[in-house]
Amino acid sequence: MSDEGERGGRWADMSDDSADREESARVTVPDVEGSEPAGRTDFSGPSPLEQARQAEDVKVAPVADGPAAQEDDELFAGEGDPQYAGVAAPGPAGPVRPGKPSSGNWQMPDWMADEDAADSKLGRQGDLDEGGRSKLALYGGVGLLVVALLAAGGVYLFKQRGGAAEAETKKSSTDQEAAPEVRMPAEKPLRKFAGRPSRILGGVTDPQSGLVYPRMAGPWQVPTKKNKLGTPGWSGQQVLVTERTGRQMWYGQLLTGVLNPSLQSEYKGPESVPAVAVQAAKGIEAQYYAFPHKSTPLASQALNVDGRKGWLVASYLTYKRAGVKATGEVVATAVIDNGKPAPAVAFASVPNTHKSLWPDINRFMAQLKVAA
Repeated sequence: MSDEGERGGRWADMSDDSADREESARVTVPDVEGSEPAGRTDFSGPSPLEQARQAEDVKVAPVADGPAAQEDDELFAGEGDPQYAGVAAPGPAGPVRPGKPSSGNWQMPDWMADEDAADSKLGRQGDLDEGGRSKLALYGGVGLLVVALLAAGGVYLFKQRGGAAEAETKKSSTDQEAAPEVRMPAEKPLRKFAGRPSRILGGVTDPQSGLVYPRMAGPWQVPTKKNKLGTPGWSGQQVLVTERTGRQMWYGQLLTGVLNPSLQSEYKGPESVPAVAVQAAKGIEAQYYAFPHKSTPLASQALNVDGRKGWLVASYLTYKRAGVKATGEVVATAVIDNGKPAPAVAFASVPNTHKSLWPDINRFMAQLKVAA
């Protein structure tokens, strides 16, 4: 009685295996006693044909090993063609004996034999050390090399520093672009629904969220292992079963817990509560109502919970689900500064088949308190 492939819905199957599927689809935080309903949609895995396709090995073309490869090897095989035999280099047959050059009567001129005269003839300066111009050229070359290396090092450091600064600028720009921009809905208080709310049996302290919430009398129920009404991710829970078809059911909820870890980095203290509340409401809607529906804003208002700042966002969701009589429901999400690193979250939902219990949403939110 659910659409194939949809996720995280609220059409719950009371069988054990479907309960396990729903548990894997929702966030994991401290759970209350009891297992969760299976959710409003089912999951479907890959088909046997798809699994068989995924299991096939990837075939790789073999390396060529045929006549072409053998021909390449034959190019370097054998003794070679005698027409291209090596040629012996001409030279003396025996050992070489010392002899005299053809100009054996050559003698060094007197001016060359005299070192000072040679220096004068060659234009060498007297104040130069041995090596003369060669040493000057050497020293000059080394000096130029040092200057070039220093210049190159300066350019490298400049580029490195400039590149690091540019990378830091780009990173900061990317971080700013990645930060989600929250569009706050128009401020509007939640209307007071007509009718008499359910009787309150007392207050329940939720140590995880740091809230004290009102416990409603029947038809609200507390999840147990026997009724399997628990929803993972919430430490305080009350469930209102509105429809049953075999092992499947549709329901409303009154929940308390801690802000989802994925949003905790967005919480910057009491002043960030309104923006975080809008994000939390969108996240819950996407998770629990992951099927075609329309959302109409009902409220966006400040809350004062024992002097601490809170914010409430409410909407009316409409939908058409096969086998479900309800065509819509009121949902409300509140984020409350509880004095802890992660704020508290309260959530309420009641389908339109039980409009007479919509006042319970007003009472639940109005009587939230911060635990001492």
